[in-house]
Amino acid sequence: MLFLCSGSAASLLHATSSPPRSRAVGMSATKATGLSFLSPDAVERAKAGNPIEKVKLAKDGTTAFTSVYEYAAAIRAGSLTWEEVEKADLDTRLKWVGLLHRGKRTPGRFMMRLRTPNGIISSELMRFYADSVEPYGPDLGVVDITTRQNFQLRGIPLEDAGDVTDGLHARNQTAFQSALDNVRNLVGSPLAGIDDQEMVDTRHLCTVLSDLISLDPDTGTRGNPKWGNLPRKFNIAVSGSRDDFAHTHINDIGLEPCAHSETREM
Repeated sequence: MLFLCSGSAASLLHATSSPPRSRAVGMSATKATGLSFLSPDAVERAKAGNPIEKVKLAKDGTTAFTSVYEYAAAIRAGSLTWEEVEKADLDTRLKWVGLLHRGKRTPGRFMMRLRTPNGIISSELMRFYADSVEPYGPDLGVVDITTRQNFQLRGIPLEDAGDVTDGLHARNQTAFQSALDNVRNLVGSPLAGIDDQEMVDTRHLCTVLSDLISLDPDTGTRGNPKWGNLPRKFNIAVSGSRDDFAHTHINDIGLEPCAHSETREM
């Protein structure tokens, strides 16, 4: 666990952040993969790693950035069924686009985990969530609110996943890189912007960090291969006050506000 305290955290993030959120969908044919950013030593160690590491070596998890659209199109066209999808894609790699197969209870249906920095959404997004899951009925089509200020859409079949993904991207949100070996949702202060005792408004910081992770600075598309081949899940939280409502101490990286020692600037 790492705690970072800086009086100029906001300006540092402004200087090093990725470009503004893109509404582009899909993925460039020349896009690098997560494996591209691993050292030869890391690749060798992965060969002796757990089964998930071996799945990633066989085909990188970031390939799901395009395969989710390919599978959806093939299933809709009738040339493929979800049962025919490669098992490692079905149960592992599709998690790179937020799709978690619920094979035991609802075979062929997925839970889509989103990226919702600081838990901030709009009424338009909430309506989109409802419209996305409503066709699957009250037993399957459910929207979860998680303990990391996030949302999950349940009951989604693979043939609809591409359309839901495009709908999210059109509304400046994504499900890419939200599960398994990826940085999880950015947690910020639940009182951001309305706490009269806050030292920093965490909403922008969480958005910048989330985009740094999930937006490719080279292509402008969602899905950043630089952070696409990590070890197990990685958690980051940003606190906005001395009360630490974001609980930074239980995260891998916790950012806490601190006034500059000389200027007292936050």
